Amino acid sequence: MNFLSKVLNFSAERYLKTAGDLFIYEGDYESALGMVEKTLEIEPKDLRALVLRGDILYCLNRDQEALESLNQALAVNPYSVEALISKAGVLDVLGKYREALECCNRAFEQILPYQNFLLPSLFDQNIVLLLRLKKYRQAQLLLRNSENRLPKEDHEYLLSCYSHILARLSETRQKARARAKALKLALLAPEPEKAAP
Repeated sequence: MNFLSKVLNFSAERYLKTAGDLFIYEGDYESALGMVEKTLEIEPKDLRALVLRGDILYCLNRDQEALESLNQALAVNPYSVEALISKAGVLDVLGKYREALECCNRAFEQILPYQNFLLPSLFDQNIVLLLRLKKYRQAQLLLRNSENRLPKEDHEYLLSCYSHILARLSETRQKARARAKALKLALLAPEPEKAAP
């Protein structure tokens, strides 16, 4: 690596770190976006910068641009768990729940042990998407399965968030089925014979 490449690489890293700090600690999304753009001028295929740009654009409510940036990140590395999780969040906001769920499922398949810190938010996002798609049984099963993959406090937090909702939805669904069954029986029952006047 020649001297100029080292200097440019160092500059890109400095811009990226500054962008991350502005985004996370300062909440200064516009300035963070400017820094991440400088990074991408030097390193156009920097995966971390592309994902960070997607996250910043998402926070700026520029969802279509965020999606484009995350798709660019996935073009660089289709197995990037961070990009998949962020893309799922953007797709969720855009109302594309099935596509978002697909991203979550792909992230679950790709996650490595050193990325386990991402699991609580991934389980949370996945459960929300299943609820939006009215896949209550799958959501309950995923909530139960989270016990095996999450630290106890994270699993208990998810339980506190979703167990009451899932129980209520299950109860409502059972009542609706019972009403539908009673209505069907009533419609199929023979009409009583009418007495002649």
